[in-house]
Amino acid sequence: MRLAPIDDLGRFALAFSLYVLITGLSRTMVTEAVLAEAATESANRPTIAAGSRRVAAVGVGCAAPLFAGGIVGGSSYLIIVAVALPGLLLHDYARNTGVGVGRPRPPCMREMVWTVLTAFAALLGLTGVVGPLGVFGFWAGAGALIGYTTALMHGHRIGPGWLLDRTGTRTAVSYGLQFLLTAGSAQLALTALGVTVGMAVVGALSAGRTVLGPATLVVGSASSLVIPHLARVRTATGPARRRTALRATVVLLLGTVPACLFVLLLPDGLGEAVLGDNWRHAQPLLWLLALEVLFGGMAMVGFAGHRVQGAARRALLLGGVLGILRIPTVVVGAEMWGPVGAAVALALMGLISAAAWWISYLQQTGGRALAESRPTGIPAPDLDTGEGRPTFSASRVSGGR
Repeated sequence: MRLAPIDDLGRFALAFSLYVLITGLSRTMVTEAVLAEAATESANRPTIAAGSRRVAAVGVGCAAPLFAGGIVGGSSYLIIVAVALPGLLLHDYARNTGVGVGRPRPPCMREMVWTVLTAFAALLGLTGVVGPLGVFGFWAGAGALIGYTTALMHGHRIGPGWLLDRTGTRTAVSYGLQFLLTAGSAQLALTALGVTVGMAVVGALSAGRTVLGPATLVVGSASSLVIPHLARVRTATGPARRRTALRATVVLLLGTVPACLFVLLLPDGLGEAVLGDNWRHAQPLLWLLALEVLFGGMAMVGFAGHRVQGAARRALLLGGVLGILRIPTVVVGAEMWGPVGAAVALALMGLISAAAWWISYLQQTGGRALAESRPTGIPAPDLDTGEGRPTFSASRVSGGR
């Protein structure tokens, strides 16, 4: 996207932001529930295979409005995302479940293949053989093809399906809504910016996030490791659970802080080589966007703790408050001070979110440990209310039929 004007970069960013939003929704509604169940099973392949149908259902269900929006708005980027979305979600599901259950080598190999293909497309773009839209289409098509191929090779069913069991569906919808109100609200705020302020602001934020991509990728993929890690100690004492969550946060920061510092110290020449003329739009925003990434990782661990403990009601309430606050804060910041104002608002909301999730998690783990030894479909006590709450099971959450 280094050769694209800032407005076109904004249209790309909006399409990619919606892809990220739906990918996170799929992880929250299906993948994380499957990982929480598979972490306690010696033979977890049936659980993982069963969840692929729900992933495909999320992909098809979300692709339809994206495709319609692309037609109405004349955005080829949105149309490409809509067409490739089910395959991209299947690829993400296979990668995260493979890493989460301790089989990281095949997902890493597939990711390397996708990276090489994407780099080849980027090279074609830099040499002028194809335009930005062609590079984006090649990236999306390659990822979708890898997703479908992987699913078929592992015996996963790729036809969309959702078993309408009351407990599993209610749990999935609850956590999906929580994601939209929490981490997803950052993507929704970007969509709101495109509608209210214009694509130039979206493009500037996207340019900054592009060079922060490695750090963002670490945070975005970390939940597949954090969820099983916290699930293994969910019946331990409060101090033990808090220590585990703290260690996970420290490890995550050790991976993201150096990546953020590297970007902040980039010389202008290298920044222009990566972003072209868009570097001048992105550079003033980098330290604010880096703070957003770091605070986002801290908030993710706190949210994951709520997920593992089954505190759906508390998470929904807290996430709702933060989500409702985030979107107007970012829009008002952009209206008043442009891209810098939007970046300040994003960093501020990241700090507030991290503090809120951790304060809530520390309060939540101050009580007695959960009685169950594994996250099954049997109701487990919600620590903030003392009431029985449904947690996770392969048959109920992943939807085997």
